[in-house]
Amino acid sequence: MVYQIAYGVLGNAADAEDVTQDAFVRAYSNLATLREPERFRGWVCQIVRRLALNRLRTDTCARKREELAFKEADAVVDVEAIAGEREFQARVQRLVGGLPEKLREVLVLCAVEGLDSAAVSKLLGIPQGTVRSRLHLARKQLLEGLSI
Repeated sequence: MVYQIAYGVLGNAADAEDVTQDAFVRAYSNLATLREPERFRGWVCQIVRRLALNRLRTDTCARKREELAFKEADAVVDVEAIAGEREFQARVQRLVGGLPEKLREVLVLCAVEGLDSAAVSKLLGIPQGTVRSRLHLARKQLLEGLSI
C-alpha cells in the first residue's frame, strides 16, 4: 500500500521504491512519537505521501534549473539571432522608406496597419484596383531589394 501511494504520486517505480524505503526508515525512527498505535497505517501513508510530494517538487525544481542552464547556454546563439533580426528590420525599414510615397502609404496602411484594400481605397480616395496594384508593386520592390 505504501509503495502504491508513492508510485501514484511519482509515476516512476525506482523513485517509488526509494520513497517507500525512506518512509519506513522515517516511521521507524519516529515510532516513539506516534500517540495512537492503531493509526499506524494512516500515519505511514501520510509520511510516504509527503515524502513523494517532496521528491516530486525537488525533481521539478531540478528540471527547471537544468532548463534554465540550457537556455543560458543558448543565449549566446539568441544574441546573434537577435542582432541578425535587428539588422534585417533596419534593412526593411530603409527599403520601405526608399519606396515612392504612393507605394509606401499603401504598403503601410495594408501591411502594417492591417487595413483591407476597400478601407484603404476609401481612406485615400483611389480605386480599389489601384490600391491592389500599388501594394503589389511595393511588395515586389521590397522583395527585389531584399534579394540583392
